[in-house]
This record gives sequence, structure tokens and C-alpha cells, in this order.
Amino acid sequence: MYILKEIEKNGPPPLLHNVSDMKEWHEKRSTIMQNWLDCIGGLPPLVKTSMKINYWEIHTGYYLINICYSTVYKDWVPANLLVPKVRGEENIASKSDVLHLLNSANREQFRAVLALHPTSDSGKEDISTATGRKNRQYGLELVNRGYVVLAPDTITAGDRVLKNEQPFQTAAFYKSHPNWSAVAKMIVDHRQGISLLEDLSIVDTSKIGAIGHSLGGYNSFFLAGVDSRVKAVVCSCGFSLFAQDPEKHRWGRRDWFSHIPKISDYINEGIVPFEFTEIAALVAPTPLFMWMGQNDSIFPHWEPAAKGFSELNSLYEWLEQEGKFQSLIGNSGHDFPSEIRQNAYTFLDKWLS
Repeated sequence: MYILKEIEKNGPPPLLHNVSDMKEWHEKRSTIMQNWLDCIGGLPPLVKTSMKINYWEIHTGYYLINICYSTVYKDWVPANLLVPKVRGEENIASKSDVLHLLNSANREQFRAVLALHPTSDSGKEDISTATGRKNRQYGLELVNRGYVVLAPDTITAGDRVLKNEQPFQTAAFYKSHPNWSAVAKMIVDHRQGISLLEDLSIVDTSKIGAIGHSLGGYNSFFLAGVDSRVKAVVCSCGFSLFAQDPEKHRWGRRDWFSHIPKISDYINEGIVPFEFTEIAALVAPTPLFMWMGQNDSIFPHWEPAAKGFSELNSLYEWLEQEGKFQSLIGNSGHDFPSEIRQNAYTFLDKWLS
């Protein structure tokens, strides 16, 4: 536990405080993980992967297959699955053709990414279709770069907005799961997405990454911190600390999207159970790319986050994993500009090669 006033004054706590060897780091990492899982309400075991094919579209260089896949508590996750076309390949005309496309032992294997969307009412469509906003179509860009891309909807977005509800309203979720958290739900849904990718013959299961902006950015490193099947991570404008945050209950109870309700109980007592530098540290030594802008109006407290980047860099260096952590800070707003995306894609190419 940390006293909130001290974090406000001093910034994120040092990751390697009282850590002199790997044994002590693993002990500290285990404590961070336990605090994290306790706060988010735990992660239930994964369920057997099932997939439903709804429809598909044939584009110039790829296929878009709209699916739902199974997740915990008998829920289903709507998603777009983007698959690169192979030269000379015949177009798919039936569901059996789609299944053959995904599971042909004779087809080449591809690297894959779980592409996680930002806070957009349209959810997956924002990042995986041509209707998406400028600087948000990273799923579409990655399939054209030769990746299999799975772009799921988070709860309360896209095709998961409940009837008579507005997007990003979590009240109904907490009515059904009063002792859980939206963050844990998103993590487990995305873990099920990794399982789905592993089941596809066309995916090289040793080369699966995660990428996201804003909501999708922190969901990417949240996922990788608890699931070692993710081999490289890109987080754009998603690293937000408690330190100097002008939105006191950003991560706790709110009148719209409540990430981790238990956080508000701690904050009301003047303490926090962790700092998000520690949650990002759970990713190490997996390659991690982080970007943020100094003019970000959503996460304006970039200076303590910059100190967090420094702490993460020191951890990767101490672990003798230099080069696996890359951080960039620019004078952009809450955006994922083209030049930053190209750097991020190069990073994925390198570590998923």
C-alpha cells in the first residue's frame, strides 16, 4: 500500500527498491500480482474456445470475418478477424471455405496481433475497418502488413452495447457481477481471444502480440502482464498513473465506465494498493513499446508518467533485457500519429519475427 499524498509528491515508487537479486524481484513481482488480482476481483479459468461465423467480406488484400467467440460465464465476444490474402488464392464463398481458410495445414502461418480498440462507441469497427477514425485504423494497417488480426469489442462497446443502454455504461455489468471488475472482465475476454488465435492453424502461436490506443493501450499491457502467450506489446496513450491525476476516481467508481470499483474505497482512505508502473512491470521481460503525448487532454499528467517510463527502463536494463522496452514522448495530444504507429509496427515486426 502507498499513501496517496506521498505518491502525489514524489511520483511513482521505485520498482527496484529493496531488490538486489532475481529472487527478491520475483518475490516483489508476486506481491504486485497478488495485489492486482485482489483489486480487480481475480481472473476465472479460461473456457474451451468456440467460434461462430456471422459473415465475411472480401477485400483487395485481406478477408474480414465477423465472428463471436466464447468467454467465461457463458458470454460471447463479437470480433472482427482479419486474415491476409495469399496470391492466387480463390475467394471464399461459404462457411466451410472460411473454416478451411483458417485451419488449412497447407497454408502459410502468420504472425498475429490482438488489436484492442480505444473508447469508441463503434468498438472494433474503429480500428479494423475503413470507417474507423483517422489514426485509429491500426488493425486494418496490420493485416495489410501481413498479420492475422483479432479485433474484439470490449463490454459496453460496439455490438456489446445492451439494448436501451448507452455505450460505456457499466451499471448492468456490476449488477450481475458486484464483486468483480470491468478490467478483469476485459482481461479474461482478451485472454480467450489469445486462445482463439492459438486454435487457428494459420497463426504462428509463438508470434502473438497485442496493440491498442487509450482504453486499448492499457488493456494491452494489462493482458500481457498476466498472460505470457503475448510476446510483444504496444500501448499508445494508455499509461496513466495515480500520481497527480486530476480525475481522482478515474480508475474507481464513476457514473459511466467504472474500471475497478475497489480503487475508490482505497482512495477515500488516502491510500492506493499499487501504482500503475508496477502493473506495467508485470509485462517484463516481454518487449513493451509505450507512447504518450505531452498535450494529452485525457491523461494530462504526463510528467509522473515519464518518471514511470524511466522506472520501467531501469527494470528492463536490470533484467539485462535492453532494447525490449521502448518509450516515446512527444508533443502530440491523445492521438496515435502515423509516425508513431510506424515505429510501433517496426517494434512488433522485430520482436514477432
